[in-house]
Amino acid sequence: PYSILFRGCSFLIVYEAGVLSAMQELSPDILKCASRIYGSSSGSIIGTAGLCECDIGKGCAFLFILSLKRLNIWAFRSCRRLFKLIILKTLRNVLERCLPPNAHELVSGKLHIVLTRVHDWRAVTVSEFASKEDLIQ
Repeated sequence: PYSILFRGCSFLIVYEAGVLSAMQELSPDILKCASRIYGSSSGSIIGTAGLCECDIGKGCAFLFILSLKRLNIWAFRSCRRLFKLIILKTLRNVLERCLPPNAHELVSGKLHIVLTRVHDWRAVTVSEFASKEDLIQ
């Protein structure tokens, strides 16, 4: 048994989406046979899309990129906090539209999201999700 890790790096999400799309197209068994898929930050989004078999290359990722292009990014360059909130809201809307209603059931136990617990700065892993909203959160 092997595991797959999608690292977290926000600006590499497009690259990771391409990797996932290639894996889905050229070798879908790699994703299906992995005992665990780990993800942190943007990598957790890619891992979720892979386990839910989203058509990330032509579908959901494209919607996210188009949504960002509709925003006037240059208008927000001086206010980074507002820009981050808008990106997070856009991403949440895309995930709500693209993920199936039973996404939490498809990924529970197999997707392991690595988070940093703030009060002691320790890395923790979450792998069980009660609902689709819990997964998106």
